[in-house]
Amino acid sequence: MEEGNSIIYGLEHQTRALSPQYESDAIRFLIGTQSLKPNTNQVHVVELEEDTGALHTKVYKHDIGEIWHLRCSPHDAATLMTTHNSYDPETSQCTMGVSIYKLPTLDVIPKDADDLSAIQGRIAEDMALVTTITPEKPEEEIRCSEWHPIDVTRIGIVMDSSVSVRDITTGQVVNSITPEGRNRLKFSSGKWSPQAINQFAVLQDTHIKCFDTRMDGCKTAWNIDNAHRQLARDLDFNPNRQFHLATAGDDAALNIWDYRNAKEPIFSRTDHSHWVWTVRYNTYHEQLLITGSSDGRALLTAAASICDTEDDKKLSQVLEDGVLQSYEQHEDSVYCVEWSTAEPWTFASLSYDARLVLSRVPRHFKYKILL
Repeated sequence: MEEGNSIIYGLEHQTRALSPQYESDAIRFLIGTQSLKPNTNQVHVVELEEDTGALHTKVYKHDIGEIWHLRCSPHDAATLMTTHNSYDPETSQCTMGVSIYKLPTLDVIPKDADDLSAIQGRIAEDMALVTTITPEKPEEEIRCSEWHPIDVTRIGIVMDSSVSVRDITTGQVVNSITPEGRNRLKFSSGKWSPQAINQFAVLQDTHIKCFDTRMDGCKTAWNIDNAHRQLARDLDFNPNRQFHLATAGDDAALNIWDYRNAKEPIFSRTDHSHWVWTVRYNTYHEQLLITGSSDGRALLTAAASICDTEDDKKLSQVLEDGVLQSYEQHEDSVYCVEWSTAEPWTFASLSYDARLVLSRVPRHFKYKILL
């Protein structure tokens, strides 16, 4: 991919689910579609050939329903998990669920010209369904499902009014977290802590609540009240610095917190002009974050001042806080952004109009960080 150029991949159906694939040497992303037509949804595997900028894809069937959330397993590159909504024409009702699938192959790039011709004329292939988990109450909405960072058998499922920790080998509930009170505020998202691996943080209206999943009940390990002035949409833990996490919300803000003293954020920006749906830390360079918004933009932002170390060369001396680059190739709400797990300078953004955009950190910022 040439400097300054983004690569666009278009899909047939609307999209709002994206995940990087945890593969050591391939820039690869998975996309889930959100079509209302029965038996038309798909999972697209998109791989970028870094040297040539060529995109290669494989398409798999997801007939169980529209995909609202997708996560590749950090433990097995061939395993993925979808949060989906299925319509039953007999009952005229929709039911949400979580399904785990196994890809038949990790190969995406064709090995020769004959393979390329076959792929270009292909139809969607089948994935192997491992298991499907449905809520105890059929009307319950599922917001997202997340793999445990260490335990390969456990996932966390965020529903409207509770968090369910499940054993995927048995489907049994390991722990259930339900807030107290009659007028409980709904959950909107959640994520495991990569450092405190038994802690699961959820967004509850404008607040952040973190629970220790080893304990029964609803007592919080820590919480941040009024993290945003309006609904909090997403959170991401700093992978390299314990106690730090970033949040995004309907107040158009990107906030970074130290949850040990969370009276106010340690970093805050409002560079978007509408709701911010998603935020992600760069895995290797914690001063770099990307956000996606309903304003149709993905923003690359530097938060160098809160990442300074005791080294002679401080990050804040080479990067100024604020927006480094605005990526404006989308024409609809950017619901997802994800960094590549194989190449730290490449990221993907996905908008509702079925457009995936692969972009890179500008070279001069990369050199500032490295040199």
